[in-house]
This record gives sequence, C-alpha cells and structure tokens, in this order.
Amino acid sequence: MSLFRLRALLPSTSRRLLTRSYTDDWRTQTASKWTSDEEIERAREWVESFKVTDIPKKSCTVSFSSSSGPGGQNVNKLATKATLHLDLTKNATFLPDFVLQKVRENSRHITREDEIVIQADGTRKQSENLEEAYQRLHKILVESVSVDVPGVTSAEKKKRVKELQKQDERLRRKLKTVQKAKKDSRRSRPSDDY
Repeated sequence: MSLFRLRALLPSTSRRLLTRSYTDDWRTQTASKWTSDEEIERAREWVESFKVTDIPKKSCTVSFSSSSGPGGQNVNKLATKATLHLDLTKNATFLPDFVLQKVRENSRHITREDEIVIQADGTRKQSENLEEAYQRLHKILVESVSVDVPGVTSAEKKKRVKELQKQDERLRRKLKTVQKAKKDSRRSRPSDDY
C-alpha cells in the first residue's frame, strides 16, 4: 500500500507522526551520504564560492557545428551550435574529489565515457552559445553537489521546531488521556450489591 493511501486511512494525528518519520528518514539518508560535518561545511563553501569563471577553458573540449535553432539562412552558413565536453577522468582536476563523486552519483548528464556533454544552440551567435554551455555546466556541477547538502538551520527555526514538538507532545498526551477516560468509562465497575 502506498504512503499516500496509508495516510488517507489514518486519523490526522497518526498522519502527522507518519509524515514526520518519513521526513526524518529522508533527512537521515541525505546526511548519511557525507562522512563528517567538516565535509558538509566544505561542500557548502564550495557551492557558494564556485563561479562560472572558475571553470578553466582548457579543461573542456569545445566544438562548433551547424545549428538547428533560430536564424534562417544563417543556420545553414555558419557553425553556431556549441558542444562542450568535460572529461571527468582526465580534465576535471580543478574539481575537488567530493564534487566529482557527487556529480557521478547525482548527475544525469554523464555519458558512458565518464564525461559531461552539453549542447547549446539557443542563439545565432557562436560566442553566446558557448557562454550558455559554460553556464549549463556550472549549473550541473553546483546542483549535483547541493542536492545532498542539508540546509543550515537558524537558531530561531530550531526554537520554533522545539516549540512545535512540545505542542505536539502535549496534544498527544491529551488525546491519550481522553482515550483512557473513554475506555475506563466502558469498563464494568464492581457493584456494592453482593
């Protein structure tokens, strides 16, 4: 039975507990992909500091061909489509090891030859298509790492979560006492008529 069907059959308090445990499992799985907090912090810093200009042009192989995009007769005459290849085994020395690992785990853009291939033919100009290809490469690299980096929780958010957890616990206890009272009232009481 799927999680959503199961949730629909349960009362609202049980739904919350089920959702919370499912969410906690997801967070635990994501956090367990990293070996230490220092590694997570290094990944956060890398994601924030890595720019498109940090990709060395010599590490990528670029080729141009005729485009299928907009441009009319210009498409037939000029080679404006940019195809960018980044070989992760040979030319990706500018990337830290944990970035390469995350790119291989999370990116759907990797070929069998362990390279990322990007094609850009959105404009009529070769230089703009090349710039777009580098922008896409940057986005792929950053997203493949940031998918597994848990966010930083502020102190006020932690406080709010603790308050909600306490409130939820009080509500749960209140519901338990109501249920207990209801069950107690159904039980037969010993009579004094003996």
